[in-house]
Amino acid sequence: MRHFSVPSVRAQEIIEKLRQKGWISSDYRIHPNDDGRILIPLHFDAPSTLSNDFTGEIISIEPIIKHRIRSWKEIFEEEVGGHGLFELDERWAKGHEIVGDIMIQPAQRFPDKIPPKVDALIRAKMEAHPRIRIIVFDYGVRGEYRVRDLEIAAVRTDRIIQGAELDSLPPNLLDTKTTIKESGLNIHLDPSKVYYSAKLETERIETTRVLLDFKEELNRPLSICDPYCGVGPNLAHILACDGLSSSILANDLNPDCIPFLFKNLSPLKSHSIPEEIDGMIQLTPEIFIGNLDALSIPLDDLQQGCWDVLLVNLPHDSLEHIPLLIPLLRTDSPSLIRGWSILHQDDVIDLAQKLATISKGRSSIEDIEIKVRKQYGPSYDMVGFWMRLSGAPTGI
Repeated sequence: MRHFSVPSVRAQEIIEKLRQKGWISSDYRIHPNDDGRILIPLHFDAPSTLSNDFTGEIISIEPIIKHRIRSWKEIFEEEVGGHGLFELDERWAKGHEIVGDIMIQPAQRFPDKIPPKVDALIRAKMEAHPRIRIIVFDYGVRGEYRVRDLEIAAVRTDRIIQGAELDSLPPNLLDTKTTIKESGLNIHLDPSKVYYSAKLETERIETTRVLLDFKEELNRPLSICDPYCGVGPNLAHILACDGLSSSILANDLNPDCIPFLFKNLSPLKSHSIPEEIDGMIQLTPEIFIGNLDALSIPLDDLQQGCWDVLLVNLPHDSLEHIPLLIPLLRTDSPSLIRGWSILHQDDVIDLAQKLATISKGRSSIEDIEIKVRKQYGPSYDMVGFWMRLSGAPTGI
């Protein structure tokens, strides 16, 4: 079969050009040759000679077949026959989220045993995703810390184990701790114990980009306070930028987040994890770690007026908490609040005015940037915002 042999340094460029022309065969693999060049299988419609714009030569070799991976829907329908998906609630048929090597499947509880079609769907998803180690049912959120209410649905060993067989597995095979690779970082977490949203990765990248610009404006590293830090993904991105931060405060009310902070934040990795943190500790002159209600932090005189940046990732309550947290910010120079909020769609248009009022004269509408990130249910939006505060006006 005809292949186009190209230098490896030009391969991506030429692949894109051939793909635009429709001249790459989708049935066979692009692969390296023994001489280090890249071999691109040509579609039968491709001309017998290519113009000088394409650096390389056409050769004839045995192709490597591209084995198509079957989708979980195909595997499921094959097992149950017919149109089994139509007999399942749409939560089963549509949604799942992959967190590291764990798949989280939105679910509903059943009064009796799990129906055979649900078991078949879980097997199909696990077969279609060979890197998944565990699939869990997600029944929503629970408890004070609003973590996911998860139940293990299947575990992969040398085979897929479900149902009553799960009870016989050792604890290490049922462990839901996992690691997520995010923009070159390793984020450690346990979705059954802590909150984490992979969907906010682009938000974290944007946060770091804006803070780099703010650092240049102030001409010094930034002191950054994250009172709702979770397992620390925002701070992990920030700390990965050399010289961006001078000091950090990482706090979360959920004690299960604290051990993960010591795995996820680079300056903490050389420190032992405290057995317990009662309130706030100063780990080094530049690092504060807290396990307390965020609204109690501004009551500490030592924390007031210390921070350049305040991160408020508490979408359901951010607008109520921000006025109480503003005293943490410096008053002798500009400061930034980075926040997220879930709002009724009718309230989004008034958000800038509300934030300006909350600032007590330190922000105007021009100092506030708002972006609707996604729809959150039929009538609500997830909104991200930046709020710039000037130095405190006289008398405040």
